[in-house]
This record gives sequence, structure tokens and C-alpha cells, in this order.
Amino acid sequence: MRDYQPDDGQGGGDGIVLARIGDACWLLEGEAYLDAMLTTTDSYPTPVRCIPLASMEALGALLPEGIETGALWAIHPAIVARLERDGQIVVTPLPDEG
Repeated sequence: MRDYQPDDGQGGGDGIVLARIGDACWLLEGEAYLDAMLTTTDSYPTPVRCIPLASMEALGALLPEGIETGALWAIHPAIVARLERDGQIVVTPLPDEG
């Protein structure tokens, strides 16, 4: 999980990155684009990267020290479904540690 490098926390990174566990998704990067992604009223960087994870523990291990999973924006499954339907999301698995 150490291969994921989050932005500086200001939400102005190079794009939008989501973490996904089952049907639940959380915003890891791109808070500056959150409103545009949710409402489609403005442009936002695409494709949206989506990192599939096996568990909440895996999500917690991915976060920088001092950031808790409860501090992340949850993304409604219908928004993720729209991104998938519109071809705006790409699944980006983390490399296996080993």
C-alpha cells in the first residue's frame, strides 16, 4: 500500500482519486473538484482513478499518518455508477506488496 502517494492534502492534486471497498467509495484526492464531479456543472479532470481495496483496514493503512477514514468524503454509489456509465473512471489497483 505504500506505493500510493497522496497529494499535499489541499485537494489541488493532478486529478481525482477514489478508494473503493465493495459498493462504498471515498475521495482520496481532488477535493477541489468534488462539487464539479458531483453536479457535472463544471469540468473536472478525467479519468477519475479508483483504487479497489479489500477492507477498511486496507483503507486506513493507505492514508497518511494523522488522517482517519472518518475524515474522508464518502461518494454516493449513484455518482460512481454515473462515472462508470460515462467511461470517466479507471480502476487502478495497487501493486502487490511482496
